[in-house]
Amino acid sequence: MKGVHLGIFGLGAIIFVSLQRCLIFSICDNAKNTELVPALYIFGDSTVDAGNNNNLSTAARANSLPYGIDFNHTATGRFTNGMTVADYFARFLGLPFAPPYMNLSELERRKTTTGLNFASAASGILPETGSFTGSPLTLDNQTDLFKMTAKTLDVQNIKMHLAKSIFFISTGSNDYIMNYRNIASKMNKLFSPDFFAKSLTEELVKRLKVFFVSLQPISFNELPSISARKFVVTGLGPVGCIPAISRSTPHAGDCAESINQALLSYNKELFMKLSKLQSQLHGSFFVHTDTFKFLQELKENKEKYGITDTQNACWEGKHDPCPVRDRYIYFDSAHPSQITNSIFASRCLNESSICTPMNIMQLVSAGVE
Repeated sequence: MKGVHLGIFGLGAIIFVSLQRCLIFSICDNAKNTELVPALYIFGDSTVDAGNNNNLSTAARANSLPYGIDFNHTATGRFTNGMTVADYFARFLGLPFAPPYMNLSELERRKTTTGLNFASAASGILPETGSFTGSPLTLDNQTDLFKMTAKTLDVQNIKMHLAKSIFFISTGSNDYIMNYRNIASKMNKLFSPDFFAKSLTEELVKRLKVFFVSLQPISFNELPSISARKFVVTGLGPVGCIPAISRSTPHAGDCAESINQALLSYNKELFMKLSKLQSQLHGSFFVHTDTFKFLQELKENKEKYGITDTQNACWEGKHDPCPVRDRYIYFDSAHPSQITNSIFASRCLNESSICTPMNIMQLVSAGVE
């Protein structure tokens, strides 16, 4: 089944009324009136891929229904029934959906100044992650493409454009699913969960530093003349709870807690490293999403949002999807449903308990010196 073995998510919730259509009413107003930031740039895996893999040599694709069944009944390459978290962020920020980089011509890439989507399903932080599915864009590929694009964007002041834009990175789950958890890789026998978490977060930080691009040499503790400054980086959700993993892993209870426990070390390391990076780079802002906490709270408060099933997938890949997708946390056996994405986006936009140390609204207004 296409897509099921791909990236897992980390997402959250604040109100339910009209979330699936508009999130909250202020978001609809923003989408109609004002661009709150110049652009939204998106990187990561299948949680935010909007169709890049449709143009790549890979089996990891979501280019057929029922993917997109609630996205104007169109399978765009999004691994859900409707909108992704990145789509909801764009709507709130008053921006159009960031188009997939691979879908555009060179001219279109230069002219698209409201954001681009570089995310590629099956990719991870490590270059080898997802390679068995074909040739997805690795995170290194994605950042390289961004650097090239940043130098050619058709904007008057590239420094201010990048400094005020938001960079959303959703990745990491596949490194556990396809590498650490994979019996063939033997990583889980060679490295303890704590060691792997530390190493993986160090690799991610290396790649985050790439966003501080410069056309001239500059010391690391100073922001270069061309630089991204505002980041949202997802922590890992409880991978042991997604249907594809919980059903294939012997365990007691609803989830494979042995897998979940390994992810807690990663989330702790990531939060500490992002805080350190922000202190090193004056004028930068890093928002960390506590996906694990979000999903736990969503399950505990499912009735508040009209969700009735927190364990099974709406669509298992063989038959038609469930008729009421908004009652399920998971759309397929590895990816969140649109309602889950909308709830997470709403909480991240408005609260600082899921997205820390500030929410997206606060990130928007954070000063650029």
